[in-house]
Amino acid sequence: MWLAVAPLILAGCGGLSEAMTAHTDVVARAAGKELKVDDAAQLMALNPQVPADPQVVQVLADYWVDYTLLASAVAEDSSLAAVNLNALVEPMKEQMIVTKLRDQVIHPDTTFTDAQVEQAWQEEGPGTEIHARHILLKVPADATPQQRDSVKQLAESLRQRALKGEDFATLATQYSQDPGSAKKGGDLGFFGRGRMVTQFEDAAFKLQPGQISPVVETPFGYHIIKVEGRRQQPIGSQAPQFRRYLVQQAEQKAEQTYLDSIAKASNIEVRPGAVEATRQIAKQPEQQLRGRAGERDLVTYNKGSLTTGDFLDFIRSQPPQAQSSIAQMSDDDVKQMLEQLTRKEVLLQQARARNIGVSKAEEDSIRNNTRRAIHQLVEQTGFGGLAGEGSKAPVQSTVQHALSQLVLGQAQLPQLGPFGYALRDVYPAEVNQGTFPQVVERLKKIRASQPQNPQQPAGPAAADTQSAPRPAAPAAPAAPADSAQ
Repeated sequence: MWLAVAPLILAGCGGLSEAMTAHTDVVARAAGKELKVDDAAQLMALNPQVPADPQVVQVLADYWVDYTLLASAVAEDSSLAAVNLNALVEPMKEQMIVTKLRDQVIHPDTTFTDAQVEQAWQEEGPGTEIHARHILLKVPADATPQQRDSVKQLAESLRQRALKGEDFATLATQYSQDPGSAKKGGDLGFFGRGRMVTQFEDAAFKLQPGQISPVVETPFGYHIIKVEGRRQQPIGSQAPQFRRYLVQQAEQKAEQTYLDSIAKASNIEVRPGAVEATRQIAKQPEQQLRGRAGERDLVTYNKGSLTTGDFLDFIRSQPPQAQSSIAQMSDDDVKQMLEQLTRKEVLLQQARARNIGVSKAEEDSIRNNTRRAIHQLVEQTGFGGLAGEGSKAPVQSTVQHALSQLVLGQAQLPQLGPFGYALRDVYPAEVNQGTFPQVVERLKKIRASQPQNPQQPAGPAAADTQSAPRPAAPAAPAAPADSAQ
């Protein structure tokens, strides 16, 4: 809730340079090593479940670059002293500063009496169920605006009749177009949250027994809802846990109130063209923004701004799915994301004004923990044996073996994310996306020449290598219980 922007692990591709275009069989280069079209195709061919898709080639190339750079760095100096870890350390320092600011300025009332806990449990505790009736008036899919208005007016007139004392069940039997409940006087029985479409549920759970809702529109038409009763299991032994939930809720509300107040006072403004610039950066997080390119203001606020360079640092800390999702966001959603990131910058500005920072001991601890995690990764992936080998180290064969295990589903390799970009600052690396179709065609030829083995199961690596972003299908909404769909 407190705008935590923790570094996540991801892979990123290198830039496509002029030099790469002259070597059309080279998919990627890293630290003087090359991944060629046939090498990539042979790796993917190890698992028949890996799709022949350019996006999968991208993921494989990213893995190859990351781990070739890591293997080369370990072989040269197992301490990895040359690698600048600021990209990993700075977000953690910032989060520590923001947490200190929160503790200093936010003091929500988190004292709840037993009676208050009991009342909250009855109103919003998990497992609360309501007994409701409804009247549904359907709207034809091809209805004109006038027809929709006519149906809504009828619904409003039925609501007024119920409010004046007419029996709700009788009205439901006469007018409701929900065949599942109309004959029962619109009775839906008891139901909990998650059973109905959102609009219906939100309106119903706001009602107390005996109350009638305003006219509610859902994908099924117009509804009038009457709640007959509520029930909830006794709080019993769940009281301490529910009390902690109420405390967390109070803290979150106080945080949001504070964030809203400083955002308003800071005059946050998304600049013209910022949305498109944001999308372009998210599509190419491997790019280097030098000079003015990294200093363009995306969002301005009092005494500061969020620049393209700031956003590049952020997007590199996000997983591939988050990066790709930005391209699918509406303009308003992108603006909201930029405003949220700017709020974090404003919080840091507030912290500096209060002389809140990270001590040398705290920063040293963060750096030591980060290096410890990296060295654990080196050992877990089996790259520790390369230490001290220098140019004699079997980097390519070691990486080839690691990726083979990954593709076969016999090993897991985390994507390196900000650490991968830090390695790219030390060693040259680039990916030639223009060769991806060649890899796909070569893979198809290899598979065509191989005997078919439909019994072979897909290994975990099949899912890993398919981590290129794909849109998820939206979940179908729930309908009111027993209603016709």
